Amino acid sequence: MATYEHEATVPAPREEAQVVTARPNRPSFRRWFRETGWRHIAALLGVAFALFPIAWILTSSVNTLDSLTTVKFWPAETTWANYTGLFEGCQWDFGFPPFVCESSTPFPNWLFNSIKIALIASSAQLVMSALAAYSFSRLRWKGRRFGLISILLIQMFPQFLAFVAIFLLLDTLETTFPAARQAPIWVVVIPLLVIAIGAYAIGRMRNWEKDRMRWILWFVGGALAFGALAIYVGSDFGVTVFPKIGLNTHTGLIMVYLGGAVGVNTWLIKGFMDSIPTSLDEAARVDGATDWDIFAKIIFPLTQPILIVIFIITFIGLYNEFILAQVLVNDVDQFTYATGLNLFIDSQYTAKWGRISAAAVIGAAPIVVLFLIMQDRIVSALQGAVKG
Repeated sequence: MATYEHEATVPAPREEAQVVTARPNRPSFRRWFRETGWRHIAALLGVAFALFPIAWILTSSVNTLDSLTTVKFWPAETTWANYTGLFEGCQWDFGFPPFVCESSTPFPNWLFNSIKIALIASSAQLVMSALAAYSFSRLRWKGRRFGLISILLIQMFPQFLAFVAIFLLLDTLETTFPAARQAPIWVVVIPLLVIAIGAYAIGRMRNWEKDRMRWILWFVGGALAFGALAIYVGSDFGVTVFPKIGLNTHTGLIMVYLGGAVGVNTWLIKGFMDSIPTSLDEAARVDGATDWDIFAKIIFPLTQPILIVIFIITFIGLYNEFILAQVLVNDVDQFTYATGLNLFIDSQYTAKWGRISAAAVIGAAPIVVLFLIMQDRIVSALQGAVKG
């Protein structure tokens, strides 16, 4: 029988070393409070300080008591009468504004007026500021520095200091344009259709469908044109081609708002545009781009974050503006949201605090919705501003 001199030996299994991880020592409460705990407490106090007025308004809006002296934070009885009372005497109507109110306090119309005025004025301000900022930042022309300093100095004076001049100016415009100019609907629709068909045909011939920016501008322009057409169509199928301008008109108030924050917004947008490298402009000019092409295709997309932030700030400011709207608009149906709420507290003994609390809650809804929709853009814009 064959024997093997060297037998294969199987190594014995090694015992795995037991790794004992030392549990970290938990810091004492005093050390935790000194390092991080006080920050959490300060943050909670700040949040509570900010949320307490909101919680008080919410509870006051459903409280049956309509007084500030007897109201409590936790109401004994709740009611929704303060909310339903804001819409008493108002009915939905497919018009402009979309509500027909027989009440002396048409709150739905006030809210609609504020949204309309703030949206139109903030959009127009944004366009004017962006174009002015591009001119000051990228173009070189005589009087540029003087213009920058002038708009900065003008913004140092509050707008309400010019109340008398603004009032007299709108009074003169009311005498010049006492009524809206209307025309039959076909006079406006036919030229718009001809322009639309012609622009579409030219665009197809020049292959503009490959240029997304032109299509976006074309779509927005067409939507605004037909939207304005649909808005100003009356029951007699007439179209307002030139609105009434003067006191107690939304057009006059919007014109006053347009000159309010254009200077500040121009400086903010210009500072953001200055951070964009000019080499992009030079490369585009080598390829044959015009100033408008550079603005529309290069500068505008890169400045969208700051434009969104400025639009939101301007919208909120105009939405809550009170002084100018109180002086220039006197008709109750033309009141804005801020001036309309003043009617609930115009007397000491007939103030309706429960109803004004409900109106404040409803009035804050558009701002909250706007922030929820644009929160990602706001954060990205602020981060870009900090990095720059």
